[in-house]
Amino acid sequence: MVRRTKTGRTTTGRTKTGRIGTGTVVAALALLLVAGCGGAGGGQLPTADDPVAWAGRLCSSLQPLGALKGPWPKLDPNNPAAGRDALISYFSSAEEAAGQALEGLKQAGPSPIAGGDDAATRVHGALLRLQAAYHDAKVKLDAIDPNDPVGLGTQLPGIFSALAAASNDTNLDTVGANQALNDAVKKAPSCSLVPAAQN
Repeated sequence: MVRRTKTGRTTTGRTKTGRIGTGTVVAALALLLVAGCGGAGGGQLPTADDPVAWAGRLCSSLQPLGALKGPWPKLDPNNPAAGRDALISYFSSAEEAAGQALEGLKQAGPSPIAGGDDAATRVHGALLRLQAAYHDAKVKLDAIDPNDPVGLGTQLPGIFSALAAASNDTNLDTVGANQALNDAVKKAPSCSLVPAAQN
């Protein structure tokens, strides 16, 4: 199961960020298929008849989300404008990474594994929601006066909460319920860095 992580809080005008956008997203998708190799090109790949090969494609397709590893930008209460801009930049990168993962899922093609297409569809929906959550977070922050620390501190908890909900989407954890897919993930070389595949 995906673990929830701390969200940002405000105390007397001060703000601090957690790791929900990084650790949670990566951990959630690690339970699915996060891989350490492969890349996305244009168009759908030829149909994969081998379950292991198809699982490897899924692992490779989600590689862009690995860019979200690490903590969020830290906010300096003495320079809220810089912190706001850093978060907007991070949210933009996260939104783009989710989009790249979505494109990679399309390229994987139909699954030779019973129930594999259903699993991919659920992940696709979860990634769409994650992408939308980062987009909304970026838009909300962009609308805040960069020189208004009170406004920033007021908005951040709600923004972090929405991102945590999207990051903890249960549809990101679909492999464990499909034994055949889970077995294929364990055998796919490009999934060798997936913690769940080592169990």
